[in-house]
Amino acid sequence: MSDRKVTVVIPTLQKNTIILNKLISTLEQDNAVDEILLIDNSCQGFLNTSKKLEVVKPECNLYVNPSWNLGVERAKNEIVALLNDDIIIPDNFCSRVINRMSPEMGIVGMNGTKIESISDINQIPAAENIYLEPASYMDYYYGIAMFFYKTGFCKIPDEIKIVYGDSWIFTSCKKQKKQNYRISGCTIYHWGSLSSGIKEFNPIAKNDSKIYKKLTVKWYDRLFSYEELWDYHKFRMFGLTFRIKKDTGGKSYAKNSK
Repeated sequence: MSDRKVTVVIPTLQKNTIILNKLISTLEQDNAVDEILLIDNSCQGFLNTSKKLEVVKPECNLYVNPSWNLGVERAKNEIVALLNDDIIIPDNFCSRVINRMSPEMGIVGMNGTKIESISDINQIPAAENIYLEPASYMDYYYGIAMFFYKTGFCKIPDEIKIVYGDSWIFTSCKKQKKQNYRISGCTIYHWGSLSSGIKEFNPIAKNDSKIYKKLTVKWYDRLFSYEELWDYHKFRMFGLTFRIKKDTGGKSYAKNSK
């Protein structure tokens, strides 16, 4: 058995504490998890008896990306996991993932085809045979569960509050010439967008999009650049953007943002 340990960071607005407590209970029983940092953006406090849990209560809602930055900064372990607060994971999920990781890897996120929406919180996904496969692009559920070594983490810009944090980490690892991976062979249950569905966050997300584009799309990218996403190929040529749709096998996604 590997002696690797992982710090799990979970930002939350406490929209469903039953699922959140269930997630913490599963993490509590995983020997590889010895620190759970709950960033309580509801600012109302959270009671749980887990000895591994530390509740960080900010004065106001930090939003998800600054919460991730804070969690990574405070994490005591070399490996960090960023988890949604609205997921149900198999037993020993974190152990199975980190035992397949190595320091030269980039970000390790979820394979979106293995995410299932549920309405029954008593369901627990089976502990299937997890494996990691190279990922050249993210799908919309990639950021539900992400693992990485702190040495490869590039802080998300403070101006980006809610969306594109996972994209920033993914792209930063690629710039470091690190191969990114996706977690396959295992199902995760997803309750679904407990935080991102709040309409008051829409203007912030819209502003995030503008800032992210400004930070990542350079003038020369407008002359010519290519990017592969899960559902299409995107080309920029002389200020124009062209998208060529890919065959996703009929799989549909709702964008995973917070």
